[in-house]
Amino acid sequence: MTEEMYDVLNEKGNKIGQALPKSEVHEKELRHASVFIWIYNSKGEVLLQFRSLDKKSFPGVWDVSVAGHISAGDTPIDTAVREIEEEVGIKVSADELVQVEFVSDVVPWLPDKKHPEFCWVYILHKELDPNALTIQEKELTAIKLQSIDSIQAARSQPNSQKVFAARNPRVYNAAFNEIKKRLNNNEKHL
Repeated sequence: MTEEMYDVLNEKGNKIGQALPKSEVHEKELRHASVFIWIYNSKGEVLLQFRSLDKKSFPGVWDVSVAGHISAGDTPIDTAVREIEEEVGIKVSADELVQVEFVSDVVPWLPDKKHPEFCWVYILHKELDPNALTIQEKELTAIKLQSIDSIQAARSQPNSQKVFAARNPRVYNAAFNEIKKRLNNNEKHL
């Protein structure tokens, strides 16, 4: 099997015209791209995934609904659509997704490595039953719906990184603020 290739990005998140194998990008701590998708329902709950213990970054904690790296030559939106189907078995079209943020983040990778990436953050409104979804078990081991308010309260507690992935707060806040705004606007029109 051929190793996945990633486009290398500059400090502004633009491609520099070089694609390298995933392992080399991570070893050399080069900037690359990812997508994060928050799937929410009309009750103000978001789908969370429990990351597999085999993951190198953030094993065994709750995280964004769906996430994935952008392969060389792919677009963020196409990657988001593909990752949603791969990780939780939901087929969506690109026009169902709303981009809410573009974030530069550096997360711990291994004890001596950093993982610099640019993240496209999307939201997706879906009424769903987590028990009816098919999850990608090599990536995640469980999923659940949880209210945005309870996630925000839990993330404000000391040692919350033992429960939730310690991502740039903008990955959470931009999505949660937009979701709340959309839900409030819909309630006013009912």
